[in-house]
Amino acid sequence: MKNLLITSFLLFVFNSHAQWISKTSCSKKAAMITNEALESRFNVEPLIALGQARAALILDPDCGCAQILIAGLGSANKDWGSRREKLAQIDRSSLSGEEKAWYDILMASDAQIKEKLNTALASYPNSPMFNYFSVGEDVNASIEFAEKFPIYASPALNSITYGYGRGEDVAADYAKAIDSKNKSISLHNGPNIYDTMAEIEFELGNYQNALDNQLKAVDFAAGGGSPYWTGVVKYWHYNNKEEVINNLIKNQNKLQIAITEGDKETALSLMDSNNPMYTGDSNLESFYEFNISEMGDSGKVNWSALELYDFHSQFSPDMSTAILSFYAKGAYSVNGGEDVAYRTRASSVWTRTNEGWKVIHGNWAPQRGMSGIPDTD
Repeated sequence: MKNLLITSFLLFVFNSHAQWISKTSCSKKAAMITNEALESRFNVEPLIALGQARAALILDPDCGCAQILIAGLGSANKDWGSRREKLAQIDRSSLSGEEKAWYDILMASDAQIKEKLNTALASYPNSPMFNYFSVGEDVNASIEFAEKFPIYASPALNSITYGYGRGEDVAADYAKAIDSKNKSISLHNGPNIYDTMAEIEFELGNYQNALDNQLKAVDFAAGGGSPYWTGVVKYWHYNNKEEVINNLIKNQNKLQIAITEGDKETALSLMDSNNPMYTGDSNLESFYEFNISEMGDSGKVNWSALELYDFHSQFSPDMSTAILSFYAKGAYSVNGGEDVAYRTRASSVWTRTNEGWKVIHGNWAPQRGMSGIPDTD
């Protein structure tokens, strides 16, 4: 019964997607799984494709199509890539005709690729794979491919979704972008199309929609290490930007109170142990690496008041770095002397880590005609 269920499942998979390569060197079951791997690969899901191709090789270690796919997923970089080495280990003579043509394309130099692709298309003019290779990044070419090969159109529809979503090569049309996304999903329900739609929604300023789509991409394999998780973090921060800003301002105030009161534990919790804070004080002395162990050692400055105000925030595009600009006012005395009016302008740089936001840079300067902190001498 178990074997019957497995066979039925494989037959369902085989029938659910048309074959990208009409004849392979693989056993029937390995060919079914390898076809799924090709579908994932063309839909820009290389890690899924790698797992599927390896599964095919368990069933048939001599499955040339799976071997070529795995080799093709490797980098062609001449200094560190493994593609050519993996291709060299494949017995070309054991491959089917289409597999040989694909193998030759992957083995070709940059100057030879177009020639090898044209040769493959001349020999196999109705091959969806070789026709898709010729599409490139042109959205109109993807539209033509989808019309000519409708049951193989899921990766082309991904490009079409980008095109209508961004107005690339075609007029921007949100409704058509959504329609292309849904058509792609109906042919191949994988994570990348949701990642695509998340990017489009983000660029349109629809941050909640972006987050919702990105979470769907992660949900395909949420066990850790998802390549789509970075997008979730980014879109969450955009969608909750005011909360992020408020927390950063709270942290900046917390840091200054900790420094002025000599609270080393709190100050340390707001700094990155792997990336120490580099700062310049309002006495305009040299920049230096902030050392928690030396914090408050001078003991000569006593603060009677300190307030940070008029905050302005900026973020890097991926929301991984924040810059706060602000002003400070207050009063301090030195060695029990009279209060000194303190007014400065300042900025700080915060970086997002796995342990939260950490400060890595600070810069303070006295406002015109006003005083900063005293010299260290």
